[in-house]
Amino acid sequence: MDQNSKMSTEKIALVPMQRTKKVVKLIPPDGGWGWMVLIGTAMSNIVNQSMLSLFGLLYGGALEEMGHTTQGSAIVLSTMLFVTNLAGPIAGVIVKLTSTRFVAVTGACSCTLGIFFSSFSTNIVHLIMTYGILLGLGLGFIQNSSFVAINSYFKIRKSRAVGLANVGTGVGQTLMPHLVRYLLVNYGFRDACLILSSLSLNGICGTLLMQPVEWHLKKVEEEVIIEENVQLLENKHKDIVIKKDSKMINEINGLNTNRRATEPEVDRKEKEIEWSNKKFQSHDELNNIKTSGSGVNGIATHAVVAPQRKGLLSKIYDLFDISLLLNPRFLNIIFGTALSVTSIQNFSMVFPTFLQKVADMDMQQTATCMSAVAAADIVGRLVLPTFQDKYKIKARWMLIMTSVWLIVVRQILAYQTELNILIVMSCLYGFGRSMIIVARNIAISENCRIEQVPAAVGLGMLTMGIIVPPAGYFLGWIRDYTDSYIICITAQNVFLVLLLITWIPDMLLLNIQEKRERRKTAHVIQTS
Repeated sequence: MDQNSKMSTEKIALVPMQRTKKVVKLIPPDGGWGWMVLIGTAMSNIVNQSMLSLFGLLYGGALEEMGHTTQGSAIVLSTMLFVTNLAGPIAGVIVKLTSTRFVAVTGACSCTLGIFFSSFSTNIVHLIMTYGILLGLGLGFIQNSSFVAINSYFKIRKSRAVGLANVGTGVGQTLMPHLVRYLLVNYGFRDACLILSSLSLNGICGTLLMQPVEWHLKKVEEEVIIEENVQLLENKHKDIVIKKDSKMINEINGLNTNRRATEPEVDRKEKEIEWSNKKFQSHDELNNIKTSGSGVNGIATHAVVAPQRKGLLSKIYDLFDISLLLNPRFLNIIFGTALSVTSIQNFSMVFPTFLQKVADMDMQQTATCMSAVAAADIVGRLVLPTFQDKYKIKARWMLIMTSVWLIVVRQILAYQTELNILIVMSCLYGFGRSMIIVARNIAISENCRIEQVPAAVGLGMLTMGIIVPPAGYFLGWIRDYTDSYIICITAQNVFLVLLLITWIPDMLLLNIQEKRERRKTAHVIQTS
């Protein structure tokens, strides 16, 4: 009995024991002050982000008085959209140099100034400078910085948080048209713009709530298993550092013993200080210490290799994270998101005219269908992100499923003329459209490091700025050439089909790679 227990004890001793250590990690709060950031973003979006959909209603009459009609409106609106998307990468650079709150507040101030000065416009150039450039720049700054702020505060409930923040835009698009109509009737164009600019000041207060996430990080203590190989490497690295330090001390002592009688004491101390400073440098700098030859009395002289100074192009390359464009998957993602945004934006422009000319609806019926789209959009921004977070579905898969949903709904809607059916189809369309708006930036952020998110979102916005105008012009040409809204809506769906063709194979390949990694990790754990 004693011999058996002894043998079992020996077997247990032969089994390698896993070493663990406790590590304190700082993680996003996934709530806490993050909810205040969401409230601040919603406050800014209610007025500022709604100005895009309010352009025709607010500035249409003023443009007619200036002698411009549809073409003038297109110039001003296209300028604003171009500047908004161009401001994305610029905002990403400024976020890296300053903070998200600084960029968001700057954007909110630019929006307020743009709306304010547009009230004094007397020609189209004034509107281009105010609404097109100032407001467009502000919206680009707000879109980039607000998403980066939310992305830094939330990890598990990120999709739900982005959806809640975008609810402010949906509420603004639902309520603001009624307010603008009331202001135009009772106060006129100039006073209406001045009142809207005063409401836009609330956006500045909202963006001030975007405190740095470093102030609110949570400390979590985790027990980490130390692999044997990693532990051996760490011990070896420590031995190397100790040997280097000992060598430095010996060389300092060598300086003391081998010093010539004529050598000043001050020079000796300076050399000791120099070696002491080298001793306390980082390990990377210690590795750069190279022997350059033999000095006096056989003592080796050493020199630290100075880091190379980066040129202007290298700095720009790093600030804008251009290296992201070398990743084919990242290019595929930003191209796909641009296609989805082009498709829904063009449909939003065509839909009111389709209802009036094809379905033969009056203004009241058209407004009812548009309100149904907006209301369903708000519901979708609340429901779909919660569904995504609960089942941990990747944003790209959500966009793929949403694209299939929109293709089917819009293709059926294109053949309908009855009011009740169109209201139902409008609700279904608005519900699906919400996920495109919520998930597009999340899809980009899921495929890059946290410090690359500002630049990645900016590059995504820039891609939209490059693709949306010519693609929109092409879809408009199809509508004018064929004189058919059904063909135009079908062409819009083709853009979503292209997204499915480019994304589905890549996502399947990514799933296969992730499964292999999980199996490899499980095998390593079992063998250790």
